[in-house]
Amino acid sequence: MTAGSPARGYEQGFVPLASLLRTVEPFKLYDIQLRVCAFGRDELMDRYRVAFTLGRRKLAFVLAGVLVEKGVPPWVWHDKPIQDGLSINTRYDLFLADVMWLRRHHADHLSAIRYQRGKLMLTGTNSTFHREVEYAFYGGRRPAWKLVGSLSLTIRQQWECAWLRSAPVKKRAGETLAASEPVFTALRDDLRAVRRTTTFGDLQAEEALVRRHALWRCSRTADRPSPSETARIFAQLTGASITRQAAAQQLEKIRAALRKSEMTKGF
Repeated sequence: MTAGSPARGYEQGFVPLASLLRTVEPFKLYDIQLRVCAFGRDELMDRYRVAFTLGRRKLAFVLAGVLVEKGVPPWVWHDKPIQDGLSINTRYDLFLADVMWLRRHHADHLSAIRYQRGKLMLTGTNSTFHREVEYAFYGGRRPAWKLVGSLSLTIRQQWECAWLRSAPVKKRAGETLAASEPVFTALRDDLRAVRRTTTFGDLQAEEALVRRHALWRCSRTADRPSPSETARIFAQLTGASITRQAAAQQLEKIRAALRKSEMTKGF
């Protein structure tokens, strides 16, 4: 850890990412970043998930940086909501990635942050960014919800993050995960009853199922499940755009399917 860190020696095994990155030759790191930039969105996320799961922290960091630049928020990088009980280094890397996203896409949030050191995470140089993230993490002693408060994060910002979430947002994410499979089944059963035509066959039905399930997930992560907000989140999740009008039509079909299955709590 850096000199003067208040968490020195707090939890054995803590290795900040900055110290790992210093072991890589600058030109080699730059070359890796250039090669990674050539990957498409889906390949980037696939590679990130593998690197994250295997604990390849340096590679996961590089991939995270490219995903941030491409406008893909951290919550999309993971197959399911982040659970408790993670190692200190995993928690730190998730925190770092969330702040990378805020730094790039919510720079205007600066005025809402009360503490100068918190502001520096969004405005400082690269080395300052790493130093202040490590300071705020406090050797793992500050839980996510406390950091959410110190950064004054909005509900929308918390949903875009993977780890920086308050208890209510985490609860909502857990409920969404629990309802995901039953909702998928209800939507599939509803589409099975739709008459097949030359323009709407089994392939189109499968595509509609995937799209509606994704829209349902997005409606669950919005401050208010409005069509415009759902469409915005849908673009983040899938990389595909959808108009507000199309989102409104699809959301009504989803509601009807869930009502038919008596899943009124799933929306």
